[in-house]
Formats: sequence, structure tokens, C-alpha cells
Amino acid sequence: MLYFLRVGKKAQHIRLFLGMISLSYIAGCTAVAPAAVQPSPKPTVVAPAFVTAAPEQALPQLVEAERQASIDKNLALLAQLWAEDGRIVDGRGTLPTADDYVWEGRAALLDRYVVAVFVNPPPPLQLHGALLLQVTGDTATGRYGQDRWRFVKRANRWWLAELRYSQP
Repeated sequence: MLYFLRVGKKAQHIRLFLGMISLSYIAGCTAVAPAAVQPSPKPTVVAPAFVTAAPEQALPQLVEAERQASIDKNLALLAQLWAEDGRIVDGRGTLPTADDYVWEGRAALLDRYVVAVFVNPPPPLQLHGALLLQVTGDTATGRYGQDRWRFVKRANRWWLAELRYSQP
């Protein structure tokens, strides 16, 4: 008979223990209002000082900065280099423009960097005067190999306006 009493007490202890675990689980599952999440402030990136220089100085540095920011995966700096209405055109190595890939607007350009460029970054670039420039007032064009650049000056600074590449 003592055996049954002991088993009975063990069973009571087990039931009590399981009951406490069940209550703890239920209490942990109750809905609790989440703490208000404050969005983290976006880091402020100041445009490089060279963007206000004379075009002969600013534009090659702008192209080199774009390349280095691509390598460094520096999206914030890229946003400071590209004009809001900037565009990139991949000619896909063909003459017809109907098959070109075109990204228009800063948001699309930055998305392109994240999706396509950052996963396979380009090699470093040092122009050493190899960017052939043609400046007309607040616009300019540049050519480096098969890459063709267009630049605009707005609000007293130079911006990347367009890059065309892989076009014969």
C-alpha cells in the first residue's frame, strides 16, 4: 500500500510540474503589444568636394568615384554621385537599341548596383587623363574605351547623368 501512496505522490508532483510548465507556456504565448520601433536614421553622406570643381577636374574624379563606390558596395555614395533622373544603358553588344537594358532614375540605378554590380564588382579604375571630355556649359560628355558618360551641372555641382556601355 505504501508503494501506491508513493506513486500517487510522484504522480501528483509530475502533474503539478506539468501544470506549471503548461501555465508558463500559455503565459508566454499571450499577445503583448510590441514596443514601438523607431526607424534608424539614414546615414548622411555628404557629396565629395570635387563635384564643385572645374569640369576637367571634377568629371574624371566622378567616374573614378563611381567605380570605387561600386567596388566598395557604397550605395550611399552612389546616391550622391548620380542625378535623380540619371540612367544607365547596357547596349548588350548589339547595334539595335530595342534589346538594350535601360535603368532610369536614381532608385532604379541603385537597385541595379545591389542586384547586379555588387555581386560581381568591376575592377579598379584609374583614368590618368584617359577620359575624353567635351564640355558645353552645364553639360558634358566623356568617353573611356567603349563607355560613354554624360554629366550635368545642377545646383553648382556636377552629377553623373548617363552611362552607356557595351554598344559597338
